[in-house]
Amino acid sequence: MKVRTSILDCIGNTPLVKLCRVTEGVGADVLVKPEFLNPSGSIKDRIALKMIEQAEKDGKLKPGYTIVEASSGNTAIAISLVGAAKGYRFKACFAEGLERIEKVKLMERYGTEVESIPPDLGKTSSMHGAALEVPGRTKCKMLEETGPNVWWARQYSNPSNVAAHRELGKEIFDQTDGKVDVFVASVGTGGTFLGVSSFLQEKIPHLKAVAVEPFDEGIGGKGFTLISGFRPENVIPGISGGIIETIVKSGMVDELFRITDEEAIEMAYRLSREEGLFCGMSSGANVFVALKEARRLGKGHTIVTVLPDSGDRYITKEVYTT
Repeated sequence: MKVRTSILDCIGNTPLVKLCRVTEGVGADVLVKPEFLNPSGSIKDRIALKMIEQAEKDGKLKPGYTIVEASSGNTAIAISLVGAAKGYRFKACFAEGLERIEKVKLMERYGTEVESIPPDLGKTSSMHGAALEVPGRTKCKMLEETGPNVWWARQYSNPSNVAAHRELGKEIFDQTDGKVDVFVASVGTGGTFLGVSSFLQEKIPHLKAVAVEPFDEGIGGKGFTLISGFRPENVIPGISGGIIETIVKSGMVDELFRITDEEAIEMAYRLSREEGLFCGMSSGANVFVALKEARRLGKGHTIVTVLPDSGDRYITKEVYTT
């Protein structure tokens, strides 16, 4: 009998799929990892499992503890899944304005307590999740410091976030036999871009790492969490910076594209209608940029990107949020 002992055993090892119709006439091959095939429906299952299991090994998370995290959606849903499977309580500090009913309902089905935190950024589209999550992180820090048996996952700076994505990088390397010319990824907390790019660049020195962000660079006038507008003097110790700061200081971003809602949404719809890939808006942004790279390089080259989540996360509000 081939039986898995937990739904958590189904996380990762997603297939690599070649796009056929949206790539017509572009020349190079564009390959995508449909990360919405993970159990909770997003790439964030990888980091949720890695962060929680590492915290258990380190003695920071024990039976009876409550997990807290600030999230714009996918990480909170992923932690809800892993927490439920492992028997932990979880409180999600969810950015107000992003509390789409489908996301909240998903978390509540797992038993998660959801608290809406005002983002104070005055923006409702082309949203950079890392910026929107700052008020929620402040609340998580307070909960960790004042509550007994509370563990804050800290996805924005947790080394396990990057480690989980290095494993994703290894999957891509193995599935392509190391034949990758460009890797494209939207940047939220930065874990996907840093983890995958760092692994691939170690194995493939010529690899080009392309970062993608929502178009509104100065969201709410606070650019400190954005690759394109990072300002060290605006980092809030223990709240912001983290993986984003590491990416900026490393200089590993070979090129940066800023994509509008309209560009991301249109491509997400094309992927559904022409490829049968029911993916979210960040997936559309990633493929939009991947096609630019494919046209530039032409035949004989390979561009790889990820489809971070499913389109069912965007039924009530279609926004490119990283």
